[in-house]
Amino acid sequence: MTLLTGVSVISFVLGQALAQSGITSPLAQACSSYSNNTDVVCINRYASAMPPSFQRQSSTGGAFSSDDTFVDTQVPSDPSFQLVNNATFVVFDERGSQILGPCPKLDHVFASRNDSIHEGPVYVPDLDAIVFSLPHRGIYQQQIIHLNGSAPRLDNYTTTPPVYAVNGGKLFNGKVYWAVEAGFSFPSPQNGSLVAQRPGIYQLNPSTGEVTVLLNNYFGQAFNSPNDLWVDIQGDIWFTDSWYGYAINVTEYPVLRPATYRFRPSTGRVSIVEDSIAQPNGIGMSPDGRTMYISDTGVTNFANYPADGPLPRYTYNALGGNSLYAFDVVASPAGSYITNKRPIYLAQTFGDDGFHVAQNGYLLAAEGGGVTVLSAHGEMLLRIETGFTVNNIQFAGPERKDLWIFGEGPISRVTWDLVGMASE
Repeated sequence: MTLLTGVSVISFVLGQALAQSGITSPLAQACSSYSNNTDVVCINRYASAMPPSFQRQSSTGGAFSSDDTFVDTQVPSDPSFQLVNNATFVVFDERGSQILGPCPKLDHVFASRNDSIHEGPVYVPDLDAIVFSLPHRGIYQQQIIHLNGSAPRLDNYTTTPPVYAVNGGKLFNGKVYWAVEAGFSFPSPQNGSLVAQRPGIYQLNPSTGEVTVLLNNYFGQAFNSPNDLWVDIQGDIWFTDSWYGYAINVTEYPVLRPATYRFRPSTGRVSIVEDSIAQPNGIGMSPDGRTMYISDTGVTNFANYPADGPLPRYTYNALGGNSLYAFDVVASPAGSYITNKRPIYLAQTFGDDGFHVAQNGYLLAAEGGGVTVLSAHGEMLLRIETGFTVNNIQFAGPERKDLWIFGEGPISRVTWDLVGMASE
């Protein structure tokens, strides 16, 4: 063992002090534009160098903890971080403040049933309404939020024929395109007659309520449970096919590996475009059509999960995939394909579920207990903490400025300055 001399001890201590000299202080503070608004807090230098006493809870034992997130990190030696624990809007970059505008606000508009998630919201301008789904065993209709009155109004919404367990949706050329998970027959909420259904891509005419099946198999093999979709400028439908329909018991055990497909309604041809992501989930395309984004929620682990176990049928694997990937979109005579896969963002909690692209190219993801806003290159700009698990989001209103938030809790709305969907 080597003994340190008096001089060596002094040098060692000074060296340790110097090693800690880069600690960010304070980690958080009131944003200059919101000095009287404790609901908005700014993070200094992304809190990249915290005091060594910091501690963030880790999700273990196969279950995800809602406290496993940046805002719930404990930093006892920096009291400023309490501002983060209590804020709704957490700003990491000046562009985040510009998104919020002068008076950002999160309102919980509707208290909703807590036995189901809320998914697949689509804003229909001609109706000035949002149609969304409750993909859950035993719920066989959708719901609609009317925005054309003095206050939003929530009603049940049943199509012809009815559709069971919509998980993702997009508006294109006046029609709503749905990614539908359920693969079981179900009783019609209109008259009780049995409706047969397979997972696939469906089209809704919102003016009549009529639904058409566009795709429900891959050369005779049923899809697992299409999760989300995007319609490109050519009208081709890109969709992710993951295992979550089985997870919530609305379809049978998966027989296809999780993958992303491109479907051309004009010919009926469906082509696989990506099959390396563990559980492809949210999907979107840049406004210029040159970049495709697909999120991975491979932290959900279906291996050896018993069919008679509690729902959802997966465990949480902290070492599973939860990155957001970007791809180059390349044109070909058979339809565009994607190449040059690269991760641009690692979810800071759980994974990115519902996913949207704003008109300026910013990326918005339903992520754990809130909404994350990224630049087109994956830089964290802003985090909205909702206090409940968020599964999907949707811009709505004449300018597509209000952001509606759906998940396992209330239906909420953010008013701010970021403008709408690139696809609308």
